[in-house]
Amino acid sequence: MKGTWADRLLLLLVLAGIGISWQFVHVLAGKGEAMVTIYHGQTQLAQYPLHAHKPVHFMAKGALGDSEIVIDHNSVYFLESPCRNKLCILAGHKHEIGDIIACVPNRILVAISGAAKRFDAVVE
Repeated sequence: MKGTWADRLLLLLVLAGIGISWQFVHVLAGKGEAMVTIYHGQTQLAQYPLHAHKPVHFMAKGALGDSEIVIDHNSVYFLESPCRNKLCILAGHKHEIGDIIACVPNRILVAISGAAKRFDAVVE
């Protein structure tokens, strides 16, 4: 059964409304600038915006030595660390608010924080 031109227009408007609503939810969820905070133990060493205009290389002095942390391409990661197993380096690039990377032996913690809210479900 074929629909009329009015049915097709109504379907197009409904699909466009769903798309616009989805974008609106993502814009609301993305407000607030994401910040990378670097700690040694409970002491804050540095704080940078995650979306920096140029790469940031920070040398964090830890219990075992210096860890090199890089903020680049909207992500943060450990480039070098003096720990034995290098699990902090293997953790890879982090880019979401709430993500953390830790070098436990060197007592260095990198956390991404911000005011954005992420939705995992919408409940009425």
